[in-house]
Amino acid sequence: MAARALCLLAALFGVFWTALTLRNTRRRVLLQQLFIPATLALGLLIVLPSANGSSLGQLISAAIRGGRLLRPPVPFDPGWRPILFLIFAVVGFAAAWVAGGWQRPQLGLAVPLPLLILTGISQPKGGELTTGLMAIVPLIAAFSILFGTTGGTNLSRSFELKRTLRGLVAFVPAIVLLVVLNNSGFLFPKPIFNPQSKPQKPKSVPLSAAQDHVLFQVDGPITGPWQEGTLDVFDGANWLLPPYNPSTFRSIPSGGVLDPTRHGSTTVKFTAVDLGDSSVLPGVVDPVSVASSQPLVYDPRTQTARVSAGRVPKGLLYTETLPSYPASAQLANAPPVPDPKAFQVWLHVPPPPPAVRKLLASAPTNPWLRFDYLRATLNNIVVATGVGIPGPVPPAKVQDMLAGSHKGSPFEIVAGEVELARWAGVPARIGFGFDGENHEGNVFTVRPKNAAQWVETYFPGFGWVPIISNPPHAQTSLDNNKNTHFNPQIQASQDVAAELYLPVELPNLQALYQRVREVVYTLLPIAALLLAFYLLLPVAKKGVRRSRRHRWAAERGPRARIAVEYAELRDFTTDLGMGDPRDTALEFLAKTVEDEEHVELAWLVTRVLYGDLASAATPADAQAAEHMVASIRRRMLRAQPLQNRIVASLSRSSLARPYSTEVPNVALWKMPRPSRSRSAAPKGRRRASAPAGRRGTATRVRLRRPRQRTPERSSR
Repeated sequence: MAARALCLLAALFGVFWTALTLRNTRRRVLLQQLFIPATLALGLLIVLPSANGSSLGQLISAAIRGGRLLRPPVPFDPGWRPILFLIFAVVGFAAAWVAGGWQRPQLGLAVPLPLLILTGISQPKGGELTTGLMAIVPLIAAFSILFGTTGGTNLSRSFELKRTLRGLVAFVPAIVLLVVLNNSGFLFPKPIFNPQSKPQKPKSVPLSAAQDHVLFQVDGPITGPWQEGTLDVFDGANWLLPPYNPSTFRSIPSGGVLDPTRHGSTTVKFTAVDLGDSSVLPGVVDPVSVASSQPLVYDPRTQTARVSAGRVPKGLLYTETLPSYPASAQLANAPPVPDPKAFQVWLHVPPPPPAVRKLLASAPTNPWLRFDYLRATLNNIVVATGVGIPGPVPPAKVQDMLAGSHKGSPFEIVAGEVELARWAGVPARIGFGFDGENHEGNVFTVRPKNAAQWVETYFPGFGWVPIISNPPHAQTSLDNNKNTHFNPQIQASQDVAAELYLPVELPNLQALYQRVREVVYTLLPIAALLLAFYLLLPVAKKGVRRSRRHRWAAERGPRARIAVEYAELRDFTTDLGMGDPRDTALEFLAKTVEDEEHVELAWLVTRVLYGDLASAATPADAQAAEHMVASIRRRMLRAQPLQNRIVASLSRSSLARPYSTEVPNVALWKMPRPSRSRSAAPKGRRRASAPAGRRGTATRVRLRRPRQRTPERSSR
């Protein structure tokens, strides 16, 4: 609801800014240009109280990353505030401008429709009806009100109230229909193919790229492992994450007991510090019970607890219990799997390579002893190298580790052990998360450097049991990254690596065109900015000129206001390439389409500037001229194609050749010179008119006298 309230506030701000711009005709262009900066400033003010020392870019990046990684509904992070405020303020401004500025209220309702459709089809389960009511109901009400009349403007308040009530009655059946369709699944049908229901490849980040910070704290008699998930689907080469199926999640009961047939004797307390965008709680492998002050859900496929929506909150306290880990003799005496078909996912593996077949021929028949024999053989000869980033581990790689190079990454070694377990007939999977803890002060913490993978095997009566071991040898690493987790129990292999620094002069093989290209790429953004400045400079100059003219006319009365409005219209037509700047108001009529409003404006300008209304013009005449100029300009603009509108807005014609030099103007490049006093004018020479941009020097506003008019035109 906080996000919805912010979006509503932003939309109302856009409507308010539109009303403010339409009311202030003198500074309309300036207010339009200030809308985006003002919106960004308000968005920044909204997010500042929750910044906590982070920059705006960091907050927005974190919010977008969380929205991409987490499943809806995603948390309303502070970084979403400026994004939503800007989007909905622009939508509100655009809709209100189309409805008020263009006088097209019906078309204005179409502006937010794409956003309504986008949000309507992306709602999480359970939020479709609320969103539909909040979006469709006001839309239907607005349409019923707008289309309930012929468009008259002088309507009584009682008529408007009756029309609104009729609209409210009209969309009541629409609400009922929306509820029925939502419950029937017609509006939001279940997808035929859901990509989340398929196994996915894991995405991992190297420890060198992970920021070193405390993830969570632990308090218990064991030091791990702390499971975050599993890889249990093997396609013959890659190990995949299990399908994400929320329908199989179940709520954790109030007592927290997950499996009443097992008894937990080991309790571990966890405190979430900063788990990032993860929704899974790190915990023990296959817990018996989970207790927390916040409602959680349990995934029976991976035996992990998670929050129902969003990320794990910071400071969350929870406890998990598990039985004591069984000894090797207990696993050897465990009964076989009662139903192998039920464990087919954890037993699926391609045929073994030759080296494995040879080992199976001499291995014991007991499942645990058989797996222990294969695993011990592999660990005695394999050498760990590289980092544990997931990758393909086909049976050929197991053959290479047993009878080839005898090298493998930590992940490849663990994956090979899981494949050996399945060839031995033991259900197995890869568990990943963290192993170990760090003693920091009075607490035990877990950091990214504690990341690990291990083998998990299933034995009836014991559940999933983690099997953690380290290879006896590892290739010497020259990496000095502080996040790298060193295990003192692993010895260096026989291949000793030495770090040598040899000064070598590297030849520069860069071609000339590559150097030229780098220079061009460097200068291209600067050139683009200069070009944009050159093209948009007339737009800013015209806005300054319009504001200066309006202030100048306001100081001199209605006659000057009419002159300024008509000069603005003729400068606008000059930019459109219409007419001649030397034509008078009446001469310009012959070069345009017959229009009663244009004829009325031309005669009003002629009579006011050098006719019978020169000393009798009223503010009402000036206001009428403003409305007629706005109407004529709007209709002229609508008649032009889009490219003509763009060219007219960027044109410099009216700045180079303004219609009148007796009203203030703005030079395109030159700064206006300071005005000389009247006594400084040369004697015997006719004094020139006020230069462009000079204020307060002209005491009389006039336009050129019309040429000889026809009797029909004069009678008008």
